[in-house]
Amino acid sequence: MALTEPRFPSDLLPALRGPAVEGLHLSHATETGQIHLILLNSLVSDQPISAHIPLDALGLDRIEALTRLWRSLHGHKVPPNSRITAQQRRRLKNMLRAVDGRMNNADYREIAEVIFGVERVAAEPWKTSALRDAVLDLVKDGFAMIDGGYRKLLRHRRRP
Repeated sequence: MALTEPRFPSDLLPALRGPAVEGLHLSHATETGQIHLILLNSLVSDQPISAHIPLDALGLDRIEALTRLWRSLHGHKVPPNSRITAQQRRRLKNMLRAVDGRMNNADYREIAEVIFGVERVAAEPWKTSALRDAVLDLVKDGFAMIDGGYRKLLRHRRRP
């Protein structure tokens, strides 16, 4: 099997987001979502492309992202995103639901009933319930995410 030089796919051109100070912004759809690209110089369809990856503390994450992009551009199966587990996804979803409830004046018990179910919340005294503590944590962590903590989702956890 001969390897061909990667070329700029013409199907990216309609996804143009527009020019910016750092370059041309494009969006590329993959099986698992959108990839945002910044082209540092003007590009013509079928022109070879390259990637510049800073080899800093986030270098491995960037290399993984580039591998995912390469696989998508060449029609290979893109592996599932390994930065967030299914359990973390569920918790993030519940955090958003809890914050949304608080921002719309719902009390903690109402939020618990929506997330965990009315029967489960009613099964034990609210003031000493573990569900109450869980909702308080979801709201606290949700507001922390809104306050910039969401950036942690972009990186893998790595030991220093």
